[in-house]
Amino acid sequence: MVDLETFGMMALEIHASHLNAICIPAPNPTISYDILADALIWADETIESTPMDVIGALRQLRHYRTHLMLHNIEPDNDVWRHCHGLFPDWNGFREERRKQTSELLAEYRRGDISARWGLRQLEREMDSDGT
Repeated sequence: MVDLETFGMMALEIHASHLNAICIPAPNPTISYDILADALIWADETIESTPMDVIGALRQLRHYRTHLMLHNIEPDNDVWRHCHGLFPDWNGFREERRKQTSELLAEYRRGDISARWGLRQLEREMDSDGT
């Protein structure tokens, strides 16, 4: 079993009821790319009162969910199972958010390409500055 402490589980366990209550999907939630998680995120997966440490801890789940979508596979991960047991109704566990579609693939690719381009630009600027 994975050391769940490593993945910010304490914050997710403490706020499990908060996340479980985020269970009514928005009609057309905005989907965006999170560069820190290398993942797709939906705007209706957190609310204004969601603590920042929880948002940070969700990156692990969102990254894994995106991995499931990219490879078109089913979940098989201790962290995923543990969190699904804690807050099974959370919008982020909706099956359609981990199933591969052309729209989700395109959204991921746009975010990934933009992030890589931005990082290359930053590296070039640093190289030209001599830092």
